Amino acid sequence: MSRDLAVRIAGLTLVLIICVSFAGASEKELHRTEQFPIVQGQSLVVEASSLKVSVRSADVVGAQVTTELRIAGVSNERGSDWVTRHTPEITSNDEGIAIRVAPGKSGFLGLGHLTARARLGIVMPGHSTPNITTSSGDIEVKGDFPMARPLHLRTATGHLDFMGATPELDIRSASGESRIVTIRPFERFFLRTSSGGINLVGGARHAIVDTASGNVWLENLSGSVEISTSTGKISLRWDRLDADATVKVQTSSGKVHLVIPDAVRPRGFLTTIAGTIRSDLPGVVNEAGDTVELHGDGPFFEVESASGEIVLESSVQRSSEPD
Repeated sequence: MSRDLAVRIAGLTLVLIICVSFAGASEKELHRTEQFPIVQGQSLVVEASSLKVSVRSADVVGAQVTTELRIAGVSNERGSDWVTRHTPEITSNDEGIAIRVAPGKSGFLGLGHLTARARLGIVMPGHSTPNITTSSGDIEVKGDFPMARPLHLRTATGHLDFMGATPELDIRSASGESRIVTIRPFERFFLRTSSGGINLVGGARHAIVDTASGNVWLENLSGSVEISTSTGKISLRWDRLDADATVKVQTSSGKVHLVIPDAVRPRGFLTTIAGTIRSDLPGVVNEAGDTVELHGDGPFFEVESASGEIVLESSVQRSSEPD
């Protein structure tokens, strides 16, 4: 048998296998909405594995939980098994509501991976506290949660989106991006990630960010900041910065760009080993040329970079795109 003929036969066999797979494939789906009572101060805890979770606060009495599952391109048995394993178990007690999806291997689903959709939609009163965890599912939270101290969002690789308000927001992730828009400054904002970037608009009175390589962009700040990163870029902009505030930034090679209100004159140190320093504020450079000592009477700055550029400048309070 010639090589060309063998290739044509192999190609025909592949087409036949795909056609047979489609012929034996089915579609399975689940759309279910449930209502649960929840009172002021209770928590809504979600452990959703790979499901996308969308949470919204509303003027409602209880919590409404909608499960949407759909998969196509797999056998009837595999489709039913996938839906069963992704259907959440919901329980309610004196502490609040718990929604859990048992983690587990999906097995070989073939084309089903391309068509699978799994989403959990939650509408809840704002006087309750969401606590959301996923492995790979994205998390989206919208609304005002004034009782959440803090509001917890956790994911391994999913993206995080928050738009609304809460006194305290606590985010933990491995590599997912975090996009935060708050309608009023957080009293406390905490984020820890390995490589995911963070974008915060709306500010915080106290912000703590710990990341290995993700970029950090925080805007409309109004208080103390602690940032630790390895290679990510850092851009911080303040609307307000009182004299008793403290700003600590440590990075290995990422660029640091700090913009403070015009009237602020910080004190402290800007230090680099192999990078450069540029400052518009009063200060002096040491003999080694690696440290600028700021000679103000305002907030204390301690900014260190091994090889990244450090820029400190005053500016009219404004909004800007990330560096």
